[in-house]
Amino acid sequence: MNNKIPAFLLENKPYPHSRTVTVKTLFIDKAVGHISEFYETVFTNWETARKDGLFQRLNARTKLLFLVLFVFAVSIKKDVSSDILIAIFIMPFVVLSKIGILSFYRKTLIAGFFFGLLPGLPAVLNVIMPGEPVYRVIELDQPYELWIYHVPQTIAVTREGILSAMTLTSRVANSVSITLLVVCTTPFAELVKALSTLRVPEYFLMILSLAQKYAFIFLKMLADMHTAKKARLIGRPDAADWIAGRLAYVFKKTQQRCDDVHKAMTGRGFTGQVKLASLRAMTPVDIIYGAMFLTLWFFILII
Repeated sequence: MNNKIPAFLLENKPYPHSRTVTVKTLFIDKAVGHISEFYETVFTNWETARKDGLFQRLNARTKLLFLVLFVFAVSIKKDVSSDILIAIFIMPFVVLSKIGILSFYRKTLIAGFFFGLLPGLPAVLNVIMPGEPVYRVIELDQPYELWIYHVPQTIAVTREGILSAMTLTSRVANSVSITLLVVCTTPFAELVKALSTLRVPEYFLMILSLAQKYAFIFLKMLADMHTAKKARLIGRPDAADWIAGRLAYVFKKTQQRCDDVHKAMTGRGFTGQVKLASLRAMTPVDIIYGAMFLTLWFFILII
């Protein structure tokens, strides 16, 4: 029998050394990666809401009372000591609710840095907030008047500016930690039902619930579209072309999804009247914790 294997396949040549190729990650790959990470994080929060922790066992109304009271307390207190006291008060509840404390405070500190420290950083200078100088930054030839700002001859960091930036950062961090504690320990459906006790219009609650569900569908659709597009391409894709093409598709998909949801709701008997399922009854434990939250809230306000 004749050998039909090509001659070049029978040659025994050493394989050339491979080169190390560095593949650059596109901006759009990073963006989709962050979207997927956010998607998984939200589902992780749903998992923590089903754990057998302290806040998970409380009624959604009690947790909503905790959220409203202490966000209000954070917003009206203007000294750093009160914010530190609130942060110390929240920490045991985070531990007892079996939330990952490192992940929890990492999110809190990141939010405090970007939305508290960075916006408040210019206020530490006497150009924005005059006060007692503690550190001299630069010495000018003479003072200047720029629009509504008076630029002194000596630009320095002031004590009042530092306290202002610290207060803003601590308020943002505390507000985020209080909100995360409630959101991570309460299923979204129960939180929406609890909002009805504050006389929030039912149509608004329905829109909020539908928007929350569509947000996850939208994020999953973006990740799937990018994966499918990248699998059909060879080489480096053009991010501008990808974004332009996907925007039209997402808009069309959104319109189609809205029509499908409306038809499905109408087909299931929706007549325009919103009916939310009732929450479980308050227990003595819920009432005790509600009274404790109210007492601590008064204590924080008077100090």
